[in-house]
Amino acid sequence: MRKTAKRGLDIEAILTDLYDSEINGSISWVWEGGFAAVLGDPPRRELAFRTIAEAVAWLRDRACEFYPDSDFARKYGGFV
Repeated sequence: MRKTAKRGLDIEAILTDLYDSEINGSISWVWEGGFAAVLGDPPRRELAFRTIAEAVAWLRDRACEFYPDSDFARKYGGFV
């Protein structure tokens, strides 16, 4: 996994790899409650991440858990 010096993980690479593996997901923000992330179909939701990086890490970890046979999990499974 590529890492950036500032953020600790490559958010763009993770989101692109989720997309390339055809794993549905989204991140949204709530003005008073941080960020929310949704993964998969049926959707699994987690609320109240303080940062985008936390939300992306959750997406990465849950994608590896729920899609263990995907190219994404093969690439990122060792980081979970």
